[in-house]
Amino acid sequence: MTTIELTSGDILSLRARALVCPAHKHLVRGRGLSAQIFDRGGTALVAACAQQTECGPGEARATRAYGLPVTYLLHTVTPQWSSGDQWGAQALVQLRQCYESVLDLARQKGLESLLFPALGAGTNRFPHTIAAHQALEVLQRRATEFEQIRVCLHTRAALAEWRRVQRQFFADT
Repeated sequence: MTTIELTSGDILSLRARALVCPAHKHLVRGRGLSAQIFDRGGTALVAACAQQTECGPGEARATRAYGLPVTYLLHTVTPQWSSGDQWGAQALVQLRQCYESVLDLARQKGLESLLFPALGAGTNRFPHTIAAHQALEVLQRRATEFEQIRVCLHTRAALAEWRRVQRQFFADT
């Protein structure tokens, strides 16, 4: 049985068949991790992304991963957290859909090992507790479809929070 591995550190130094990239809808260089990925991928990544169609929130697109220790990038547009106001429910649905779309695309491409950041929890400001719960609910349910799923958190504090959510809500799955 595949387990979801939670770790922290430099996600761009880890190996897998595919790395999930938080994306802008036009698949252009964004902020945070997206900026780092585009800096490494250079003009080849920019050109590959320019060939893709617009990507709405919750959707996913695939490109080769130029300059990175993975084969593919699976780009997904995460929603902006709106502090749990009247649009908060929609943002939660879209965040879950990011994970579903990435997993569907990975299956279509035959990718067996995936590397995820904490989607939505960076520049889009989802609290880690909420981001972890949404992610782990989808990933736990679909883990058996893959050989390896790893979530790499940017800080040890975020890792501790994701592990707490995993123990509290998903220990028996």
